[in-house]
Amino acid sequence: MRKLFLFLCVLCACATQAATVYTRINNKPAEGWSGTYLIVYEKSATEAYVWDATDASNNFVSVVVNNGKITSEALADYHVTVSEESSNRYYLRVADGFIGCEAKKNGLTFSSGGKECSLKANGGYTMLETNTNTCRFLCYESGSNFRFRFYYDAEKQWADNKKHNIYFYVLGEVEQEDPQNQLDLNYAHVEMYACESKFPTQSNPYDQYFMTFMFLAQEEDDEAVPQIGLEILAPTQYSIAGTYKSDYTPGQKYFLNCQAGSKHSYFIFPSKAEQGWSQASIKLAQMDVTKVGPSALPNAYKYHIHLVFTDSNQKIWTLDKDMDVYAMWIDCDRSGEQDTNMDPVPFALESGNHTTQTEGSQAIENQKSEIINHKFLKDGQLFIEKNGHTYTLTGSEIIVP
Repeated sequence: MRKLFLFLCVLCACATQAATVYTRINNKPAEGWSGTYLIVYEKSATEAYVWDATDASNNFVSVVVNNGKITSEALADYHVTVSEESSNRYYLRVADGFIGCEAKKNGLTFSSGGKECSLKANGGYTMLETNTNTCRFLCYESGSNFRFRFYYDAEKQWADNKKHNIYFYVLGEVEQEDPQNQLDLNYAHVEMYACESKFPTQSNPYDQYFMTFMFLAQEEDDEAVPQIGLEILAPTQYSIAGTYKSDYTPGQKYFLNCQAGSKHSYFIFPSKAEQGWSQASIKLAQMDVTKVGPSALPNAYKYHIHLVFTDSNQKIWTLDKDMDVYAMWIDCDRSGEQDTNMDPVPFALESGNHTTQTEGSQAIENQKSEIINHKFLKDGQLFIEKNGHTYTLTGSEIIVP
């Protein structure tokens, strides 16, 4: 009997020490939003900040993220309880009261009565808004100052590199709705531009990252719909693998440009009346590009592309499949002040060498007689020749044999 009692005590102790798990919300919970959550900013793939349910500078605690899960016994004080009041209208409560903010102001209020908010998952971010959705709950980061609160924008854009979108993590696990509007595209092409774009910070003397345009469509034909154009910032000239997000922070290596509207990242689809094409800008997006392996097709490499974005009509779209990605070097001068005559050069990403020596040499010869300051490919690497000297794209001078 005594052994049984000890055994039960051990079981109770184990149950008491069982880890508490929180799961990231990517799509609307199937049974609705009512439940217990953490509000989180994911600083990196493994590091995150949890809002500590106060209104103060640096109002967060650091946690570890592992594949969309947070495991901790010390976060109960930061729980946010959501209750549904009507269709897409919710009350959110923490220990100090219901949260909200004053109209047309940045801030955060706590009250004894509920404040109506709206909630929407976009396949990655969670949009928590109030006051006719002109105030959005974001996290602001500037140097050592960091703050969770509502931020006001009459135009509902929040296009500020210092403001970051949030994620909701639910206590335990819930069934989530399948993403709506799933895309099944077949053609992927990237053009990697070698130009003094200074994109997007306007501060680099040479591009330390590569401005790249990715085109995704049903067919190679430009008339195919739907089609997606994405302007991204790739950190190497050998690969596009990585996680690209539309909320840019200085020094971020992977960036998907949605800030300037439809002329940079856009989505084209048939109109509802099916009388022509309709175009929407991409407002929020995250794209995970993972290496798969060599492609059987020339000048292509196989990647898995997982793309989730919200268009300017507030519709969520998803793409999730292996794709053969074709690639090409395109030389340009974004300022328009200097002509370039370097022929487009096809290459295979992840090949270790972007082009054959013959193709690279021909591209150099086509350019040398036309302009003094130019770029050239040699053994798959891009160099800049200026005033008789040769530089890498980061500005380091080198000797090219």
